[in-house]
Amino acid sequence: MVNFKKFNLNDYKDYLIVTDEKLSGLYGIASDNVYLLPQGEQAKSFCYVEKLCEWFLSKNLERQGRIVAVGGGSVSDVVGFAASVYKRGVNLTVVPTTLVAQIDAAIGGKTAINLGTVKNAVGSFYNADVNIDTDFLKTLSKRQLTDGQGELLKYRMLSAGIDNACGKDMLDLIKACVSYKTELCNADMYDLGIRRKLNFGHTVGHAMELSLNLTHGEAVANGLYYETLLAYKLKLCTKNYLDKWQREILTRFTVYPLTDEILNLTSNDKKNTDGNISFVLPDKFETVCLPLDTVKSLL
Repeated sequence: MVNFKKFNLNDYKDYLIVTDEKLSGLYGIASDNVYLLPQGEQAKSFCYVEKLCEWFLSKNLERQGRIVAVGGGSVSDVVGFAASVYKRGVNLTVVPTTLVAQIDAAIGGKTAINLGTVKNAVGSFYNADVNIDTDFLKTLSKRQLTDGQGELLKYRMLSAGIDNACGKDMLDLIKACVSYKTELCNADMYDLGIRRKLNFGHTVGHAMELSLNLTHGEAVANGLYYETLLAYKLKLCTKNYLDKWQREILTRFTVYPLTDEILNLTSNDKKNTDGNISFVLPDKFETVCLPLDTVKSLL
């Protein structure tokens, strides 16, 4: 269940809370019942899953207990994964604090950790309650707010309704994204059909994220740029469509060169089938699987 209400730390004083070091200082989230993760992708590893599970055990967390994850997508990913495997699953509440997390990462029950340079190679599907408070966005840096625009661009390209809502009240825009993603996830929880639309921009994006040390939104924007170009090369979208969205991306983000090294990393994408690279491409947003050599020749 997704709720939109103001975050009050006292509401969660009886639960174990996991957040990151920066948020702990910003919001005074500190007590014996609080575990602090490092910021960013560094936390998304087996090392921290093990540390979290050991901490849960030391706190005598029972299977009927609850964990509260306060933070961005990295926090919800690693805490969600730990919650899903500790004692085969304990209750989870996610309080997303970034725009990326509020419109995407915290919604839909995906959890994940990384393996080396492979983004989200290990994970699970595990539903959580979500509490969204847009006041958290007031403390984000300019780069963090821009980061959220990468995932927002994806939603705008997927949904004309969301694109038309852009520039209006931020709460309404977030609600529109949440509603759109929730509808897809309810219809396809395990990412086997229509939910795959949400992977648009992520095949190239994930490869660029870890190899170039980009934020998730920056990487997704780059993925949208190149995957739309790939769609045009395959005659799946028009030149007008390509030009419109590439211009939009370039006004907000730096687009980095797409090297063979980065494209080689797409071979490890979890969506791949029969050795082919899997993309979700506009403008019908259907899955297309291509040999790596073909992808390189087109991009």
